[in-house]
Amino acid sequence: MFISILTILIGAVLTAGGAQELVAQGIFNNRRYPLLGGTLGAVAGALLLSAGIALLRESPRAVALTRAAAYVSVPVFVIIGFIWPLAGWPVRIVGIAFPLFLLWYFRKPPAYARTPEVTRG
Repeated sequence: MFISILTILIGAVLTAGGAQELVAQGIFNNRRYPLLGGTLGAVAGALLLSAGIALLRESPRAVALTRAAAYVSVPVFVIIGFIWPLAGWPVRIVGIAFPLFLLWYFRKPPAYARTPEVTRG
């Protein structure tokens, strides 16, 4: 339960930061890279947020959604953190390290996500 709540909180903060970059710098100041980077950051954060909600609800597809969110988040935060230097170092660390931690933590599906074995009689 702790991991799911932490994923929800981190996803919400990353979504808010991406939306802020999208609106304040991308739309209002008419800058292309903050528009693209904010959109990518908001989408990656929203995926982490939805993965945390699925984990909290113990959805059968929660682990797959968490892996998909991690596979999207790591390249996005490498792009907006290092290639286009839009994100600060705390966002770089959290946006890259936490999804990698989720991949490590869910390397084996939990009991509620495994399908029961069918025995032949």
